[in-house]
Amino acid sequence: MLHFFIKFLLTGFNSGIIKYMPGTCGTLVAVFLYYFFFNNSIEINVLLLLILLLLSFLALNYSYSKSIFKEIDDKTIVIDEIIGFLSFMIFFEPTINNIIIGFVLFRFFDIVKPFPIYLVDRNLKNAFGVIFDDMIAGFFAGVILYLINNVF
Repeated sequence: MLHFFIKFLLTGFNSGIIKYMPGTCGTLVAVFLYYFFFNNSIEINVLLLLILLLLSFLALNYSYSKSIFKEIDDKTIVIDEIIGFLSFMIFFEPTINNIIIGFVLFRFFDIVKPFPIYLVDRNLKNAFGVIFDDMIAGFFAGVILYLINNVF
């Protein structure tokens, strides 16, 4: 039962097992979570994100010790996309424009992996590295979304 829960969480409620574009499917789950569960004060949103982050680290480390997945950064693991998207979107109003632009920007940085994202992706093959490269992609997406909302 624990293996099922761990796999269910790490695959983004099984969205990561979809054969095509599992990262995009995981990010769509993040959009749903953001819109319906992360519409609180910033303090509550940060607390919820920290709880999800802690649970994800624990679940990833457990999954590695029990060989639940074939690889450290298995393509079916999409909790990193969920955390990466939420890590910047919680600072923005949940408008349709913010959601669409944030989604596109995050997927761009997560797929292209410009410096320094690719360094983390290549060199940190552990639970921290799996999640941290997506958080950096989220940071880049968040900066650009901020600029779009406040400068342009």
